[in-house]
Amino acid sequence: MEILQTSVILGITLGMLFALSSAGLVVIYRTSGYVSFAQGDVATAALFVGLLVHEAGWPYWVLALIVISSGVAISLVVGMGVVTPIERHGLLSAALSTIAVSLVIQGLLNLTSGGHTRAFPALSDARAFRLGDVALQWTDVAAFGCSVIAFVALGVAFRRSNLGIAMRAMSDNELAAELLGLSRLRLKACSWAVAGALAGILGLFVAPIYSLTPQSIDAFLVFGFAAIIAGGFDSIVGAMVAGVVIGVLTNLVSAYLDPNLVPFSLYVLILVILLVRPQGLFGRSIVSRV
Repeated sequence: MEILQTSVILGITLGMLFALSSAGLVVIYRTSGYVSFAQGDVATAALFVGLLVHEAGWPYWVLALIVISSGVAISLVVGMGVVTPIERHGLLSAALSTIAVSLVIQGLLNLTSGGHTRAFPALSDARAFRLGDVALQWTDVAAFGCSVIAFVALGVAFRRSNLGIAMRAMSDNELAAELLGLSRLRLKACSWAVAGALAGILGLFVAPIYSLTPQSIDAFLVFGFAAIIAGGFDSIVGAMVAGVVIGVLTNLVSAYLDPNLVPFSLYVLILVILLVRPQGLFGRSIVSRV
């Protein structure tokens, strides 16, 4: 019973980070029609900037602001300077260009950092409280809280704010949205900026756990891609629910079966969902009129 309780509680906490990693992918997809494979590398580059701030002796809250701001800036450069101009050659070309950007960022980070594993500071190592038999640290509580706040803010923004409604309109019909006077470039810039901020927030909680290398956040983002596939590419709620389910599932498999079976169980889950609902659990079906 103790193993089950620990697996579920820690799985929910970890699952919210999986969900947060997929949220940035959803935001870009809703305005552009493709996902960015460079999302993890944007977070990594921002974290290396934050590491310089930490080594200079600045407090953690300054480091956090620098990482999030750097994530926004780097994401805007990637999205508006490289990827969006390539969209004129098709969405597939734009999506593939994010892979090229990812490899370039990794190469630059390997050159500048030597590819060595670096320790990254955590918000706090202090224990917050016990939930049943599980001792939670303040970092776990902060990660869960920030993820919940991010999803609530995104949900309200997409459904209530003028900007969110404009993004939804752009996602549904880009040509019609432009004819109504909506700025395609402005909306795309907003989506890349939001995705960059989410990447920075994610990195602040992932890097202390897995340490920091040019590939560490990319390895974690695999679970984010799984969550967006399972939950639906255009659904914020789907990303959150799928992320939590994947977090709990992988923890249970690791605890009761074998940690080596975690990737296998993840792929089986994705295949089953795609067979039953190709658009994901919460994704919208594409309706074509003839």
